[in-house]
Amino acid sequence: MSRKKKRMENELAVTEEKQLATPVDAPLGFGEDDADDLIIPRIKVAQALTPEVKEKKVDIGDIFNSLTMEVLTDKNFIPICKFNNHIYWRPRNEGGGIICRAADGKVGTWEDGSIKYCNQCRKCEFDNTKQGRDAIPVCTKYINFLGFFEGEYMPIILSFSKTNMQEGKKMYSMAKVARQNIWNFKYQLKSVERHKGGNDWFVVDPIGAGPTTEEDRAIAMELFNQFAASITTIRYDMDETKVVETTVESDDDGNEF
Repeated sequence: MSRKKKRMENELAVTEEKQLATPVDAPLGFGEDDADDLIIPRIKVAQALTPEVKEKKVDIGDIFNSLTMEVLTDKNFIPICKFNNHIYWRPRNEGGGIICRAADGKVGTWEDGSIKYCNQCRKCEFDNTKQGRDAIPVCTKYINFLGFFEGEYMPIILSFSKTNMQEGKKMYSMAKVARQNIWNFKYQLKSVERHKGGNDWFVVDPIGAGPTTEEDRAIAMELFNQFAASITTIRYDMDETKVVETTVESDDDGNEF
């Protein structure tokens, strides 16, 4: 073999090695990143009064991307990391908005800038000294997962609260008992209709869909390294829950709807 041919083969081998070492090419054209410029979309489920339903962008019961309006029902979601938070929403008839937010589910920051520990405030817990609606928590607990959909690498938030909280706990438990990286398994998102006390609504029900591919795991690791350290301060779309209904009920298990 000539020296020239051997040199060319060595150069080709180095080039291929560099390409394999970079699982995803960095996108170009975005300039300097500013965290305040990015709002992560959220997975929503369309209800009868959801604005996107009224605007005929989605149908009742659809699971969809809050940014792109893409319908995600029955697609496979891959979680990257889980985080909890609490939000005390101002009622709709009082103008809506956030009164207090505990980004880590432990320490709440009120709209006046004051700080209060959730285990002292306890507005997210049922008040056993009261009955009926007066006992229902006024602050909402959330279980959230940052992740992406199989074969699609847009980061997105999947949240569970109130009557959907048990599904969130189920998904986290399935991932936890596997004793592997949380992104090693995917979950198919089903839209399930619920009925209670004359009310009808849809929830997201995650169903185990088996292990993820090596390619998806590489993407997950990259996104984990990018977002995990700042997960409690990440900005994501919360438009649907800026205001809350004041006609909240609870079921026999203490869940709200």
